[in-house]
Amino acid sequence: MLTRSRPRAGHPARRWTWRSGRRALISTGVVARAGLFVVLAVIALSLSTPQSAKALFDTCDWASQSTNQMADMPGASAENIFPSVQQWDGKRELVSGATRLKGDAADYTLYELDAMRGLNWASTQVSQEQAKDGDKADDDDCSIQNEINNTIAQMVFDLSKILSRSAISIKEISSNPSPLAALYEGTIEGDDSVVDRLNNGVFKLAVPTMILLTGLWVFGKWRKGDMREVWSGVGWAAFVVIAVSAFLVNGNYVAVVQTADSGIAQGNAALTEAVLDSAVDGINPPCDLADNAPQRGMRISSCAMYDTLAFRPWAIGQFGDPGKKGIEYKETKNCDFGKGDRCADLRVKQVIVQSVTNFDYYSGDKDIIKSKENQYGALRKYIAQNESSRMYEQWSGRKPANRISIAIYSLVASLIVGIMVIVLSALTLLWHAVTLIMVILLPLVAIISIHPTQQKLLRGWWQTFVHSFVLRAGFGVILTVLLLFYQMILPLQIPLGMQLLMLLLVTVAVIMLLKNLLSGKFTPQVAGADDALGIGDAASGGSQKLVDRTPGAAAKAGGRVAGTTAKGAGQGIRGGAWLADKVGADGRGRAALQKRGWLGQSQREQRKAAYEAAAAQRGSGGKTPTGEPPVSPVSPVTEPAPKSAPRRTGRVSGSSGQKPAPQSTAPAEQRPAAAQPQHQPQPPAPRPQPPAPRPAAPAPQQPAAPAPPPRDPRTPNGRV
Repeated sequence: MLTRSRPRAGHPARRWTWRSGRRALISTGVVARAGLFVVLAVIALSLSTPQSAKALFDTCDWASQSTNQMADMPGASAENIFPSVQQWDGKRELVSGATRLKGDAADYTLYELDAMRGLNWASTQVSQEQAKDGDKADDDDCSIQNEINNTIAQMVFDLSKILSRSAISIKEISSNPSPLAALYEGTIEGDDSVVDRLNNGVFKLAVPTMILLTGLWVFGKWRKGDMREVWSGVGWAAFVVIAVSAFLVNGNYVAVVQTADSGIAQGNAALTEAVLDSAVDGINPPCDLADNAPQRGMRISSCAMYDTLAFRPWAIGQFGDPGKKGIEYKETKNCDFGKGDRCADLRVKQVIVQSVTNFDYYSGDKDIIKSKENQYGALRKYIAQNESSRMYEQWSGRKPANRISIAIYSLVASLIVGIMVIVLSALTLLWHAVTLIMVILLPLVAIISIHPTQQKLLRGWWQTFVHSFVLRAGFGVILTVLLLFYQMILPLQIPLGMQLLMLLLVTVAVIMLLKNLLSGKFTPQVAGADDALGIGDAASGGSQKLVDRTPGAAAKAGGRVAGTTAKGAGQGIRGGAWLADKVGADGRGRAALQKRGWLGQSQREQRKAAYEAAAAQRGSGGKTPTGEPPVSPVSPVTEPAPKSAPRRTGRVSGSSGQKPAPQSTAPAEQRPAAAQPQHQPQPPAPRPQPPAPRPAAPAPQQPAAPAPPPRDPRTPNGRV
């Protein structure tokens, strides 16, 4: 029992029980409930007072005022993974990320200034009227769904930019006059290269021996009196020694290879510049360059791929159909990214605003990101004040479905174009390697080819060597034609699906041309040539296999993207139907959805259906619902297949000792033993004898040949 520890003086200690504590607790609860009731009553009275309605959370609390407007830094879109080539100077070095540029921005294309930076579909929640006044969006003017859809479209388009960057990078590397220049040092270049060592240590030492063997061969031909072969062999041996020595001395082979590579590159660049210039009515932004710019054709070719695969799809998704061509921009006073038409193009202006260019990166401005964000606000105000409401709707991202469709189109197009460009670039690099290998093997081939009987080796070497240069020049021409058609197809006012179909048809036509080129129809043929080394045949075979698989890869890539998109849409519809039934009908409409094919059966439902079917079959006595007994999949009685009669041959051997096998398919009338009745008694025998073998069926007799006429005993002279 609990008691007080210190009782008062003059009073006895009172007992304190649990019942008294319970009463105190109840009294405290009553007071607390009364206080809580008073507080809630005051809140109810205050809320019942008429006032302006306001939601607890606004849509703009969950959405951003603007998205994708922040400036991209160098390294975006796989810029550090797939490098570019410095085509604007003579170094031709590989660069990744930001690089320091000399001179003015007008001396470079937009791709050389920015790479894939700035190609982001910016969206804003600000209406056109609010943008004119420089205000922000109201609390309920934001759309969360539009922001989500714009983000999805940008994610798909980022994949397209990575593929486009990889295709342009590989194309630039293969278009370099000497893409394998790093392998030249020590192999075919330098005082102690592999070719020089083979020339000095093998070819020069073996020439006297081969001349001696050639002399013996000439002596043998001279003894036979074949003077034509003699003079032909002597002339061939002298030609091989003089020509190969002149080609290998003092590094002349390096000069020959580099001159041929440079000529092919310059010819392809001139063709690209002329074709693209005439196709698009002049080189327009973002690929505008001065007429005297160095390596202008090769640089325009790279920028044309950038324009076709990345810049123009981005402009269509950002501005709508007007983005296919230049959009006038009037505020050109402070233009630091070029001059002329480039400064007056609104598309180029927005790309510059949304990116940190190579000039900006090395300008030393520490607040460059904040400056770009302020420029974006000014650009938004300019578009709201000077462009139509229709363009502003598309520019602000209020129509994200258009961006999703153009993103998917760009991804499929980049797969088709990228695969084709990568195939052409890979073939170019392959035949560059073939050229390098042929130069290295020349001293060894020339040693054997000095002998007149081995002329086919050097003739085959020469044909493969020339074939490699012809193919590399042809690949450049085909790539130029491919870019020409791509530049012509994209601006057409036709549905995107028809554009993809035209891209596939152009790709197939180019592949047909590639097959004819690889087959050697455009290469001069050398009489008596034989690729005994197998290098040319192996490279041609590998190239043919790569080209044969290209159409399937391109079509499969496009179909895979479309199939994945359709599969995702179907899963979304099924998931929405399931969620609506689960929330709205508590799962009671699942059977109806399954009957219409909108939902499938779960594993539990499949097991239940199988169990019910098995139970129903057991209850019916093992019969099917039609009342018929179930048919066993394996028949208990199988009829043996009739054996075919042995095939007769023309060989007849009587001494083989083998008895002919009885034929079971012979007619009954040809077997007299079988025609006897079976009920006749057999004579008793002391021991059972084995049955006599059945006689073979007689072969059909051939009609006798007519007797030959009697021979005349007289000779041609009339004598007997």
